[in-house]
Amino acid sequence: MRLVRLVLSDLHLGTGAPRGSPNILEDFRHDDELADLLAFYDARVGSEGELELVLNGDIFDLLKVKVGGVWPAEITDEIATEKLRQCLEGHPKVVRALRALVERPGRSIVVLPGNHDLDLVMPGPQALFRRYVAPGTLGPRVRFITESDTYYLPGGIQIRHGHQYERIHRVDYKRLLRKRRDGTEVLDLPWGSLWILDVMNPAKEERSYVDRIQPLGRFLLGAFLFDTMFVLRFLWHSSVYFLRRRVFNAKAWRERLLHLPQMLREDILALAGFDAAVHRELRRLRGVRYLIVGHSHGPRYQEVERGKVLVNTGTWMKMINLDIAHLGQDSGLTYCTIEHDEGEYGAGEYDEGEYGAGRGEAQEAGSPGPRVSLLRWYGPAKPFEVIPHAD
Repeated sequence: MRLVRLVLSDLHLGTGAPRGSPNILEDFRHDDELADLLAFYDARVGSEGELELVLNGDIFDLLKVKVGGVWPAEITDEIATEKLRQCLEGHPKVVRALRALVERPGRSIVVLPGNHDLDLVMPGPQALFRRYVAPGTLGPRVRFITESDTYYLPGGIQIRHGHQYERIHRVDYKRLLRKRRDGTEVLDLPWGSLWILDVMNPAKEERSYVDRIQPLGRFLLGAFLFDTMFVLRFLWHSSVYFLRRRVFNAKAWRERLLHLPQMLREDILALAGFDAAVHRELRRLRGVRYLIVGHSHGPRYQEVERGKVLVNTGTWMKMINLDIAHLGQDSGLTYCTIEHDEGEYGAGEYDEGEYGAGRGEAQEAGSPGPRVSLLRWYGPAKPFEVIPHAD
């Protein structure tokens, strides 16, 4: 039986943007295109095949969702559920498309939470997602990967969102929750998420494009000439936040002051080295042929060394890249497919091996293995596109 896996990441669904009412914090505007993509692959695989949709992190941008008029920093199960409810209600076409997919035999969804939708590790949001997308007996067709950051697949394939490669977004999967003094459990957010809540979100309300331009440092350098006061406010708020959260927010703050240069190097200067960090990890992993990530919003298909390929599925946000090598605007809509022919490997979540490769790392004799591709969705031809509001 033929098996196709469809890997998407960094859609960043927010609370929706009704026509004529712009939502500055909403970055996903491709509900129709996503529905068309799922319907296309459902028909392509057919009734005799299997289709697994892998939602590889930051599918929902829960960090940008307000509850009670604020961005909550201490996220309980109830708050996380309410934030996800707003996103699901804001994108009914996407919900209907996902439900239509899992209602078909041989269809399933695997969800890996990213740093923007880490709330999905909690039971309330998981139950709500199933209630909207896979109600009743369809519930087992949706799985959440929360024990680690990796979905291990046969054929030497690993899927990770990628936030673990940046120190500011890294989490401890053995301690995703912490208890407050009243005994209530809340998400133990990394300081990068808290920076988004305290600094980036208010900046986005001023300049809606600020998180859609990369690299951020190059944008700030250029904007210093043309939007000086905004850049100064942004740098001031970021500096105050860094000192408050990373330097003085600890009993051993004197020791932290002594290690301030190391902290700056690891937490701030390393932000530009995401690709290099992923390359190093792929070279280190034994038995891994494909490492599929997202997070950085830059689509990539690179052979890092012989027999080892890095795939970054990119984003569905409209991005502007100021890096000379990738200069210009990226329309997004990129994704990855993993195709297994009949008689190859079946559905996964394989245990980690000694080197993190998974039990399915070895290929059968003479087997070419799964076909992994990075693609851009154009969709069926249509005569026009509705513009909800000018941006």
